[in-house]
Amino acid sequence: MSCDFYVDFQIKSKWDIDELTSGSGNYRELTDVLSRIMALLSSIEEEELKNYAKAGDRNKPSGLKSLIHSNGNYNDQLRCKLSELSLLGVNSQIEISALPEGSWIIEFPITLKKPFISKDDVPLYIIENPVRKDKVFGVPFISSMAWKGNLRWTMMKTHLEPIANEKEKFADIRYQHTLLFGTEKGMEEMAKGWTKYLDDLCPDAKEAYRNKLKERFSTNEAPSLTGMLYFYPTFWDRIDLEVINPHDRKTKTGKNPIYYEVVPEGAKGFFRLLYLPLYYLGAPLPELKNKVIKDLKDVIKGLKEMMLKYGFSAKKSSGYGVINNGWDKAESRLVIKEISDAHKFGNFDELKQVVDKI
Repeated sequence: MSCDFYVDFQIKSKWDIDELTSGSGNYRELTDVLSRIMALLSSIEEEELKNYAKAGDRNKPSGLKSLIHSNGNYNDQLRCKLSELSLLGVNSQIEISALPEGSWIIEFPITLKKPFISKDDVPLYIIENPVRKDKVFGVPFISSMAWKGNLRWTMMKTHLEPIANEKEKFADIRYQHTLLFGTEKGMEEMAKGWTKYLDDLCPDAKEAYRNKLKERFSTNEAPSLTGMLYFYPTFWDRIDLEVINPHDRKTKTGKNPIYYEVVPEGAKGFFRLLYLPLYYLGAPLPELKNKVIKDLKDVIKGLKEMMLKYGFSAKKSSGYGVINNGWDKAESRLVIKEISDAHKFGNFDELKQVVDKI
């Protein structure tokens, strides 16, 4: 046997693709569905085989379409992989007993109301639009950094944009967001990116915001800060294949269908968010509690808007990547160390009521 995966499993005909899809013949040792999908890459040199490897033909689905959409083999495997992740402690409940007082954790299951789309970073794939997957287990997921970026953007939309004409309040909330998420991207001598957008959004608050950072951290330069929010990846239990078929304006027919992977409506995952009050340590408990609860309320407001209104997926402006506002209450958890014991909640309204009572 060669050391090259693609040499050992070369595809030379449609028959080979059918055998690879079913895991029979020369491909019976490929029991892992993702490995079968990657083996389809050896068909890309010939256009006819490449198209058949994507979806088969009118009479018989095969290749990627069959593995993901038609026979559901991939989804069967995902359930096994998710069990492995749980056994390894990768996708399991977070323990905060060893963390400082005021730390909190929010955990709850989520179900997609609209499909989730993301872009994987693999250099080669049988289609141009694969959904992002964990490199070891092949499970579709949304990364911790994607959660962080989407929530920061949403809290900017809900907390900062409405007060762009109130410079003192704008500077205070922008400073709070820096403590929560970390130093803004683009905060250099010549501001760019995120920092430039916020500077331009409320120019009068620019200096006040920077002065708060310099005073708090005793520096004349913009400090490099880690945020107090720590996100965990969400692994999805389903994957699907969708197609867009652009039509010619004259002939009204479609010739070049575009396939893309999605996490479909109804797919389930688990959201986990940890908060460490790094910049409030040493404060008296009443003061610590006030600051921690304020951060918690603001984050919950942002989470609700992100998950129910704005979305957290590619093409979120078209409604992708939102969830149902309801889940199994027994699987949820909010704990604030030394301030509140574990609470259960079944939707965002119940979560808000729990925090208001603390």
